[in-house]
Amino acid sequence: MCLVVFPFKKENPQVVLNNVKIAAEHPRVEEVLCVGVEKEETYRSLEQNIPTVKMETNTEINLILQERLGNKRPGKGDGMNTALKYFLEETDLERILFFDSDITTFAPHWITKALEGADIGYPVVRHYFPRASTDAMITWMITKTGFALLWPTSELPWIEQPLGGELLMHRSVVEKLFKEEDVISRSDWGIDTMYTFYSVMYGFPMLEIYISEGKLHKLYGKLTDLKTMLVECFDTIQSLKDKTFSLMSKNSSMENLSVCNGGIVHRAEHPHEVPADVFEKIGFDIEGSMTLLMENWTSKMEELLDLFPRRVRDGLLANKKGPSFSFMDEHTWRETYFVLLEHFDATDEDWQELIFKLWTSRVLCYTTTIALRGYYFAMRYLYSMIDRYMNYSARQIIKKIKRAKKDENNSST
Repeated sequence: MCLVVFPFKKENPQVVLNNVKIAAEHPRVEEVLCVGVEKEETYRSLEQNIPTVKMETNTEINLILQERLGNKRPGKGDGMNTALKYFLEETDLERILFFDSDITTFAPHWITKALEGADIGYPVVRHYFPRASTDAMITWMITKTGFALLWPTSELPWIEQPLGGELLMHRSVVEKLFKEEDVISRSDWGIDTMYTFYSVMYGFPMLEIYISEGKLHKLYGKLTDLKTMLVECFDTIQSLKDKTFSLMSKNSSMENLSVCNGGIVHRAEHPHEVPADVFEKIGFDIEGSMTLLMENWTSKMEELLDLFPRRVRDGLLANKKGPSFSFMDEHTWRETYFVLLEHFDATDEDWQELIFKLWTSRVLCYTTTIALRGYYFAMRYLYSMIDRYMNYSARQIIKKIKRAKKDENNSST
């Protein structure tokens, strides 16, 4: 039996209530927990209708407000961490499952497949979905890129959707994560990255299950809709950049893997069907996003660009006259990313706007040169891009180790 959690803010109440009912009707769900940000329209609607669903399903359903646990912007992280606290303190269940509350394709087998993975010994089970070639641009260009450049020999770059809000965790995982200050402090969009990072850092075996119908939910317009998420997700990666796996890997939780081959740490179910609309979907407003590169320039932003390679500075500044983004290919983005890791300040509004323009340039360059050549071509490119980032970073690490050994030998002689 398990606890199913739906964090929510302002959503379509009927969609949320339908998802709650689906979860409550599942024979292996002991309790459903809805965690709201505030008592607004969605909360009040759930408050009014949950008693009926409880009677119909004979399942415990609770509605609570998220606590202020972190020190970043109050957001998704506080909601999910509040659920972890509730799970540990108010239940004796072994498994907790999270699902985004606004999904319109949610179905019982999402729960069943996750629990089946847990049944064979995986303490972490993540859902992943077919995504349009222009969707998930924070995942590809920020999170997966950061994982590949900073931890190229870990499992992190191989995780399909590290920012996914649909996952199962065993109680042993929750107990570890809830003790991490990094996790609890991350009250914003960075929480998914933290859960992913520390699950891998502790060595918990992980299964990724493929949901072929995809996760349909409310869509974004211009890329400005993603600006806050972009800043917070990069800030999370930046905050972790000096972390290594050398200490915590000794606490590997392979004992949790009861049936699976002891050598398996991370397994992803092979993708099969891809919905037809995924092939044609454009994940954002391309023309509207181009104009964003021309707006909101400040003198400080121009000064900050001196920190970057000249082609980045000149290419981005050209947007003051008209859209310019073809300069931001994957090699230029890699160099840009390293500069951002060193200097970016998430509390500074000029840095926030600058990273948004840099990322938008990368997304538009990729979209117009790669994504428009077709779904399968684009997806092959994205996976290959991450491979190239991993190989580049791993080679740099090997060179650094060799230089250190050479210097040590020279000093000893």
